[in-house]
Amino acid sequence: MPRPWRIRYSGAKYHVTARGNGRQRIFFGRKDYLRFLDQLTAALEKDRVILYAYVLMPNHYHLFCETPLGNIQKFEQRLNTAYGMYFRYRHRRPGHCLQGRYGAKLVGGDDYIVRLTRYLHLNPVETSTMRKRSVAERQARLKSFEWSSYRGYTSQGPKEAIIDYRWLSLLGRKTEKGCMKAYGRYVEEGIGTEDEILKEAYSASRYAIGDEEFIEEAESDLKAMRLERAVYGDVALPEIRVLPVELIEDAVVREFGIKKADLHFHGHRSGIAKSIAVELCCALGGKSQRAIARHYGYRSDAGVTRQRRTLRRKLTESPSLQRRVARIEKGLSKV
Repeated sequence: MPRPWRIRYSGAKYHVTARGNGRQRIFFGRKDYLRFLDQLTAALEKDRVILYAYVLMPNHYHLFCETPLGNIQKFEQRLNTAYGMYFRYRHRRPGHCLQGRYGAKLVGGDDYIVRLTRYLHLNPVETSTMRKRSVAERQARLKSFEWSSYRGYTSQGPKEAIIDYRWLSLLGRKTEKGCMKAYGRYVEEGIGTEDEILKEAYSASRYAIGDEEFIEEAESDLKAMRLERAVYGDVALPEIRVLPVELIEDAVVREFGIKKADLHFHGHRSGIAKSIAVELCCALGGKSQRAIARHYGYRSDAGVTRQRRTLRRKLTESPSLQRRVARIEKGLSKV
């Protein structure tokens, strides 16, 4: 069976998984866990990846991350290669440490994002051994488990520098502390229960997790970008260096003859120019969609997602618009 394609673009969020070869252990003790976290930290910094949540289990790991540079393959190659080399040397085990290719599903939608972080954090209490324990014992295990981002999410432990906790705000409390308490209750309520909504989303597509519209969009983009010949690999736009958002906006306003302030106006004053600015800032600016949403005054990155979808649809219908975007990109490539 051919391996699944990867969909890569700037601002893509992924649920990443990797398992030990033959489902064998990849962590044998504290030193292994700490070494992996050190190498994870280095890879995040080197590849400018944003990490939202993680959990390290004895024979596999989960990450929930975002790639402002659209470089999930480089990030995972760096991380898995570094840890694999350490593991073989440390434990004197020849061959591969990890089994096959890492998994990476696109993630979209605030509700699914919060559900995914809960799923990751519940891993330590959903093993066959822990399922035989009482709810109280499982809650205690969850709060004491050291090798996940859960404790920082709920103030059970210190916040971790490698974690971006922005999704806590989706709990809707007035203070961060209130959001942390609400998140802890939300996760604990999931002990011993099946999240049917997340389960259905997982089974709906090999490539994406989210609502029906998000999955259809991902599948459609994948189908449109597939090569005609039978080659299996990653589907991605060419990687390019990061440009300042201000520089990108300057190029857009020059092309459309508008004022930069128009791009930040809530309404249709700037027309399609705002959609193009949003798209290029995401694709070339090396920032998360949430950061671009804040920059343009959207309440969440859902507004950015809508702008990008609208633009993609209009680009397929308008060769003249394609030429204008190409002209902007060509100018930026010379900077």
